[in-house]
Amino acid sequence: MNYNCFVLSNKLEEYLEVRMVPFLRPTLIYDSDVTKVHLDDIKKLNVEGLILDLDNTIMAPKSGKLEPQVESWLNTMKENFKIVILTNNKKAFYLEAVRQVLELPVIGFAKKPWASGVNEALDILKLPNDKIVVIGDRPLTDVWLGQRFGLKTILVRALTAHIEPKWKYLLRKLEWSFVNQK
Repeated sequence: MNYNCFVLSNKLEEYLEVRMVPFLRPTLIYDSDVTKVHLDDIKKLNVEGLILDLDNTIMAPKSGKLEPQVESWLNTMKENFKIVILTNNKKAFYLEAVRQVLELPVIGFAKKPWASGVNEALDILKLPNDKIVVIGDRPLTDVWLGQRFGLKTILVRALTAHIEPKWKYLLRKLEWSFVNQK
């Protein structure tokens, strides 16, 4: 078996060569936020349900608020698909506020990419796995989750630019380097 690999120079940001890692390969990649995911593109995947990541995908982290363009996009998706929100966020008071804003099922502390949260989401959607797409901003959680469960996946960029710890920024950059199409 030929494994693709990457080599890093002295600086983590400078990649000499990066190849796509198969288990992180999304069905579709958008080099933009979720609002640029077109309804027609999702329909071409022949799906009936969406599992959406929360923080950085449809809401700024810890905000509990939808931006107008995301709200418009989400309303279009609600008219066309069954939807469940699946997040690794653990804060019960925040998740309840999000449920009220979104008026959708929200599963917190999902432990993506592992089975605990996704099984609950699949029970809610009641659809075959090949009729569901996961949309999120993280290859190591959202895309890998989809791959593990035979779901289609759409990888998007984080919704908002925000300050996060340097280690997390570098991890995100590394994750995306594995899926960059060359």
